[in-house]
Amino acid sequence: MNTTLPAHPPALAPSAAPLPSAGRELLSSITLQAPLLDVAAARLALRCDERQLMDWLLGGDLEWAFDLRRAGARRACLRILTESILRLQQRNRLLTPREKAAQRLHPFRDVFDPMFHHHRPFLLSTELARVWACSANHIHNLAEDGLLGLVARDYHPCQAVQISRQTAFDFMQTRRIL
Repeated sequence: MNTTLPAHPPALAPSAAPLPSAGRELLSSITLQAPLLDVAAARLALRCDERQLMDWLLGGDLEWAFDLRRAGARRACLRILTESILRLQQRNRLLTPREKAAQRLHPFRDVFDPMFHHHRPFLLSTELARVWACSANHIHNLAEDGLLGLVARDYHPCQAVQISRQTAFDFMQTRRIL
């Protein structure tokens, strides 16, 4: 996922003051390290406002986005697959209804597995936090809410815990924004 951003397609976002070349390269190298980006990082990468980003998300033009909020939380915790952001930039157009229907058939396993560099049946809370671009505390809270399954029930809140890979998969799959 260490990809440099291509030139931004002017048709997809409102014009913004151009960043100096070195600034664009730095933003690209920092932002695109993680498999998932939060709203602020996605807005920087796409050079758009929050309304435009939400239009793309809810319209299906950003193929893979997730709401990783806690149970009962009112505020969304949106994360967008970096690859989806790159595809939107490279496409330089919105998806057709036929393309949107086809993307919904893409197996989630093909998106989930490459986020992690192993196939162990568990993921460390710190590993999930890095991949999901959130705090380890948020992962622990999701486990306490019963949304993620702990491999071992006894743990200290400041330690990394093992989370069942399957429950992380199921949680993300049910939290996809379509």
